[in-house]
Amino acid sequence: ADVHFFKHAIHALLKRGDEVMVTSRDKDITLDLLIQLGIENREISTKGKGPAGLLLEMVMRDFKLLTIARTFRPHIYLGNNSPNAAHVAWLMRKPSIIFEDTEIHTLNHKAYYRFVTEVHTPDCYRLDLGIKQKMYPGYHALAYLHPNHFRPDPDVTRKYMNDTDKKTALIRFVDWGSIHDRRAGRLSDRVKIDMVKKLQEHASVFITSEAKLPPVLESQRISAFSDDIHHLLYYSNLVVGDSATMCSEAAVLGTPSIYVDERGRGYTDELDKTYGICFNFKPDQIEDILSTSIELLEASDTRKQFREKHKRLLSEKVDVSEYQLKQIDRLTAKSIAKPPA
Repeated sequence: ADVHFFKHAIHALLKRGDEVMVTSRDKDITLDLLIQLGIENREISTKGKGPAGLLLEMVMRDFKLLTIARTFRPHIYLGNNSPNAAHVAWLMRKPSIIFEDTEIHTLNHKAYYRFVTEVHTPDCYRLDLGIKQKMYPGYHALAYLHPNHFRPDPDVTRKYMNDTDKKTALIRFVDWGSIHDRRAGRLSDRVKIDMVKKLQEHASVFITSEAKLPPVLESQRISAFSDDIHHLLYYSNLVVGDSATMCSEAAVLGTPSIYVDERGRGYTDELDKTYGICFNFKPDQIEDILSTSIELLEASDTRKQFREKHKRLLSEKVDVSEYQLKQIDRLTAKSIAKPPA
């Protein structure tokens, strides 16, 4: 998601002749996606295991990023939900922006806030982060799924779905490997199996999962290319899962989604209460999850209704990639204009 979040701004900066240094970590499909998108990058770490491993990785990233910065000498540093850019920018006496949309990143907040120049959050963000916080009307997913950047392609879905005329439900499970996931409630394997069985009575069910699946569900796993998944989200009739990112991606594409998490997010709250396009449930509300899912799949006018909600959402939100560029230019101009010490 971080790659998608910055990719259009990166390409726009390079196209106009600016110099951009992208640093990366070996996590999930990040490196493969950067190659696929033609974005040159410097790998500076591999995702650590457990709290101690993640802390050690953060220190190593700071050191390696500082080494790169002393040679590259950028005018501005950017990061997404990560403290490293703020740390190194502070040491180099340059401005930094952290984009933040996840309230449960409490350790990250503490790690970067003292050092960062500005923190930019959606205006539905639940927390008040103080005077450094700037708010905008949008969601992270609108940096790459806004109509200015994304066009759904029905041919992509045919690579994964044999019968594109049948209703489809896409289910997403995450791996719960982050520090902020340690005390989170989650769906058991038994519940996952029951959920899939019930939804299969009303639609073709496809699963995308970071986590190991119960053997009985493996036949329904799809391994979609990273860009393909967004086309699948658009053409699905329903998306269900414990991934806030993927549920919000579906929502900003006009596809109804059901987000399962005991804590929620500010943006999933707004997508539910203001736009009625993403429904929030806790893991122990499985009966409500299933009844809402079936109701959405069985209704004949669901797609039409949700496309109308989608139009309203887009009319009230910004292209977040364009927003990124404006903030980069604003702070970079100040950085360049600042007289030497």
